[in-house]
Amino acid sequence: MSKPRMSRQEWAEKSAEKVAAAQAALAESVSTLVTGEDWMAYLAFQARLHNYSPNNIMLIARQHTQAFIDGRVPDPVPSFVAGFNTWKALGRPVDKGQHGYAVLAPVIGHRRSALDEDGHVRPLRKEEAAQPGETEERRKALYGFKVEHVFEVGQTSGEPVPDVPRPRLLAGEAPEGLGAAVMALIESRGFTVDTVPDAGSINGANGQTNWGAKSVVVRADMDDAAMVKTLIHEAGHCLLHVDPPGYYLRRPVKEVEAESVAFVVAAAHGMHTDDYSFPYVAGWAGGDDPAKAIQATQARVGQAARLIIEASPAPHETGGKVPGA
Repeated sequence: MSKPRMSRQEWAEKSAEKVAAAQAALAESVSTLVTGEDWMAYLAFQARLHNYSPNNIMLIARQHTQAFIDGRVPDPVPSFVAGFNTWKALGRPVDKGQHGYAVLAPVIGHRRSALDEDGHVRPLRKEEAAQPGETEERRKALYGFKVEHVFEVGQTSGEPVPDVPRPRLLAGEAPEGLGAAVMALIESRGFTVDTVPDAGSINGANGQTNWGAKSVVVRADMDDAAMVKTLIHEAGHCLLHVDPPGYYLRRPVKEVEAESVAFVVAAAHGMHTDDYSFPYVAGWAGGDDPAKAIQATQARVGQAARLIIEASPAPHETGGKVPGA
């Protein structure tokens, strides 16, 4: 017996309920970020899923952890994530009894407007056309969100997933080409990059960004991996803290963001992350609404890390995308 069809109003209400439930789960997940170790665990997920938005990374992480606890997936950290039809097309249908992970997908539409010769803009109604002497413009607009479902590779069976090249790094070694790519990205932002002999030259630090002089310097007496990690940290400053709103952040938040960018990029490239540590979350988030500050930092870190990873020629994590999809 077929299910009764829902009216448009019923469908809209059901959709709104799903979005509200996902947003409530997201808020609860953010509230669990308490210690520096919690923040680092989140960043480890972000390194694996950097192609997803920070909000969806949190949602996938929460649901995947529960699926692992329930014994529905074999690994505690997700690797490849895709929709039902994508897995089916790749010859790996979703296993019977598996439940998809709810994620928030933007609902994108277009707003139409008419632009006259004097530069005046007026919105156009649904069936209205531009008048003589006017030019119609169409711009993408976000109308809200809807809930969609994705599945992790451990919830599927069938054809093997293609191997992804991964760096094989010796101790103290950085992936070939990563340092040069980061340097080029920094220089594209108008900064110069140079080295100094040791930490004594820059007040005991491993690296330093001078916003006024638009210069970045890194200690030369470190191994290759440490120099590249430091360069990524400084790149985080160059990408995030030159202009508002990042420019006005408190210094502790700027340092957490830059170090978080370095962690995500390093982890995505298979570099050791044992030397990273982060301060107590409430200490740097602070303010009247720490959850809002954490989400803003997540967004900025995700944006900067993705830019660096996309610029890197070295093998790295796919960001959750299935090879060959």
